[in-house]
Amino acid sequence: MSRRRSLALLIIADACWVALSVRLALAVDSWRRSLPSMSLDAWYLLHWLTIVGIWLAALALCGAYDRRYLALRGRNLSLTMFGSAVATAASAVSFYLVPAWHMSRSAFVSLALTALLGVVLIRAVWLARERRVYLPEFLGVGDPELLAHVWRDLARVTGAACPLPVVSSNGDSPSRLPAGTVSCTPRSALETLERHGRELAVLSDGTIPSSQSARILTQASLNGSMVADVFTFYESYTGRAPIFRIEGKWIFRAQHHAPDHTAYFTKRLFDVVVTMLLLPLTIPVVAIAAVLIRLTSPGPAFFVQRRVGYRGHEFSLLKLRTMRPEASTAEEGIWTRPDDPRVTPLGRLLRATGIDELPQLWNVLRGDLSLVGPRPERPDVIRQLDSVLLPYMQRHVVPCGITGWAQIHRGSDVHFEDVLDKTRLDLYYARHFSLWLDAVILLRTFQMLLARARPAPSSLVTRETETTPAQRAVVYANGRSTG
Repeated sequence: MSRRRSLALLIIADACWVALSVRLALAVDSWRRSLPSMSLDAWYLLHWLTIVGIWLAALALCGAYDRRYLALRGRNLSLTMFGSAVATAASAVSFYLVPAWHMSRSAFVSLALTALLGVVLIRAVWLARERRVYLPEFLGVGDPELLAHVWRDLARVTGAACPLPVVSSNGDSPSRLPAGTVSCTPRSALETLERHGRELAVLSDGTIPSSQSARILTQASLNGSMVADVFTFYESYTGRAPIFRIEGKWIFRAQHHAPDHTAYFTKRLFDVVVTMLLLPLTIPVVAIAAVLIRLTSPGPAFFVQRRVGYRGHEFSLLKLRTMRPEASTAEEGIWTRPDDPRVTPLGRLLRATGIDELPQLWNVLRGDLSLVGPRPERPDVIRQLDSVLLPYMQRHVVPCGITGWAQIHRGSDVHFEDVLDKTRLDLYYARHFSLWLDAVILLRTFQMLLARARPAPSSLVTRETETTPAQRAVVYANGRSTG
C-alpha cells in the first residue's frame, strides 16, 4: 500500500471514530436530560462536523500525522494523546462559544474518553501494520564502526536491505568502512539532503568532530529532516535499549536513575488489585492441578527455586511441578528440550495452558514479583551472565515479573545474541515502564496463551532448569562458537 493511501485510511478511520463518539455523546446527553432523541438536522450535523474537524485539526497540528514520526511507535502515540488532549480542550471552548451546542458534563466526558481511547487504539493497530511503509531514507554522520553495528541490528528489525551511507568522522577511506555502510562525501551528503528534504533521517553518533559534520546536521535541521541520535532512534523504533559489543567493549547507556517511589507505589498497587481480582478464579484451578499432580506422579505438587528479583534480592519462586521430582536435582545442568522426557504428561498440559505459573501470584502478593517485569533468573545464571554481559543487572532496577516486554517479543534462547536481545528488551521496559505498558503486555500475554503460542525456555513459561543463557554466554565470552 502506498504511503498516501495508508495515511488517508488512518485519517478516515480517526474521523469515523470521532464522529461515532460524538453521536454516542449526544445520545447520552439526551438520555441524561430526558430529551427526545435528536434528529440529524442541519444544525446538529454542523455540530457533529465541527467536533470531528476540531479533533482532526488538533491531531494534525500536534504532529500525529507527520510523516517523520509515523515510523516511531512511542513518539506517534504520545503525539496522538497530546493532540487528543488539545482537541478535548478546543471542543470545550466551542461549547462555551456556541451555547446551543451545550452538552452535559457526563456526555462531554464520555465523548472525550471514547474518542481518546478509540483514536489511540486505531493508531496502535495502524502502526503495527503500516509503520514500516514510512521508514525514511537514512544518512549516518559519525564513527562508521559504531553506526554500522547499530545499523545492522536496526536493519534486522526493520527489514531494510540497503547499506547505510556514512559521512565518516574519522576520515576513513571507502575501502576501510565496515560492512553494512558505504562512503558518502560531505558534498554528496548535502546534495542528498537537498534532494530528499523531510523524507530523509540523519542519524548521528552524538559527536561533532568537524565543521563538515556540523554543517550537515545544521542543514538537515533547516530542511526539516529528522535529526536523531542513533541510539535514541534505535530505542524508539525497535522497543529495545541500545546495547552493542564493539571490538571487545560494551557500548550502552547506563540507567539514569531508578524509578521514583510514586511510580513504584503505583505499580505495586496495580499488582495487588489485579492479583486480588484474579485469586478467586485461580485458587480452585491451582488446587485441582495440585491434586492431579500428586495423583499422577510421586513427589510434591509445588516446585520452589531461588531466584534473583528486584535490586538483586533473592526470593523463593513458587510454581506447580511439571517435571519428574528428580529432574531438577540429578539433571540440573540439562535444559528443557522439545518433547523433554523429564516432563510429565500432565506437566505438558500445565505448561501449554500456563497454569503452572499461577502459584506465582502468591509471590506477587508477597512483593517478590510484579505481574509485569523482566523474568527472574537463578543466582548462578545471574552471576555468569553479569560477568560477560555488563549491562545485564540494570534490568533489576524494576521488579521482576511473571511476564514481560521481552517475553511477548522473543522466543527461546538459542544463541548469545538471543540473550543480548532479550536484555535490550528488558532494559527498554525498565526505562519506559508504566501502567499503560503493563496493561498492553498483560493483554498480549493473554492473547498468546489463548493462541497457545507461548515461547519456550526463558520466556513466559519458567523452567526448572534454565541454564542455557548463562552456558551460551560463557561460551561466547571464551571466544568459541555459540551454535
